[in-house]
Amino acid sequence: MIFFLPSHAVFAQGMSVNTTGTTADASAMLDVASTTKGMLAPRMTTVQRTAISSPATGLLVYDITLASFYYNSGTPSSPSWTALGGSSLPTGTTGAVLYYNGSSWTGLPAGTSGQVLIMSSGIPAWAPTTTLTVGTSYGGGEIAYILQSGDPGYDPAVQHGLIAATSDQSTGVVWDPAGSPGFAAAGGTGIGTGKVNTDNILNETNYSATAARIARSYSGGGFTDWYLPSKDELNKLYINRLAIGGFASAGYWSSSEYGASSAWYQDFYSGFQGNEYKGNTCRVRAVRAF
Repeated sequence: MIFFLPSHAVFAQGMSVNTTGTTADASAMLDVASTTKGMLAPRMTTVQRTAISSPATGLLVYDITLASFYYNSGTPSSPSWTALGGSSLPTGTTGAVLYYNGSSWTGLPAGTSGQVLIMSSGIPAWAPTTTLTVGTSYGGGEIAYILQSGDPGYDPAVQHGLIAATSDQSTGVVWDPAGSPGFAAAGGTGIGTGKVNTDNILNETNYSATAARIARSYSGGGFTDWYLPSKDELNKLYINRLAIGGFASAGYWSSSEYGASSAWYQDFYSGFQGNEYKGNTCRVRAVRAF
């Protein structure tokens, strides 16, 4: 095999390929320079890429099927192909979808049986083919609330809302064993704030036996995005408690902080919402959004 290069120089530190005769940078094994041409990586289909035997860690190719560069971030014996500048498809899921979000490729996990793929706010999303109602089994639990006009995230074309776990995740656990100090970023009370509250609580504490940790650790239906509902989200569960089922006539924690040493809870016997000392115990019912 014969290579024809415009100009090259080989030194101990590496090789330079250019039209000026400039030597390679001391940090490079190969230094390619041009203002009129580019460098081509191997181009192949997804099938060809994934068929590469024992690809080296860091191996780079251009996938013409997905129109993206991919490199092996795994090992030769256990490859893990990752898209440059974006996320690869979620691993271990059949039916996952790869889409371009305007700046990079990202993955949409597989939907559930009977769902259809639609466009919602400019991005693909899974939606049911039939109208959902409160109390319907769906997405690993029971439909607890369907967003209404005026709710954050409401879309008149696509139903969104809350799914409640089918049973309580705890019959009594503290909100925070220390009782205080406060969590500066867990004060959201409205619809759509429970997940952010839960994330922020878990970012600020390493305690394992807390309401937020127990809610997040739940994996009903195989989903891992469960969280402790906010004050207003918890109230929706109370309003629809009979349709959802499984609630006790007792107090339930929300993820909304009331003050440095207390958080919002709701009595599922009377419907009363108030503040409870974080070191006391209440029940937990996890939710997730759809």
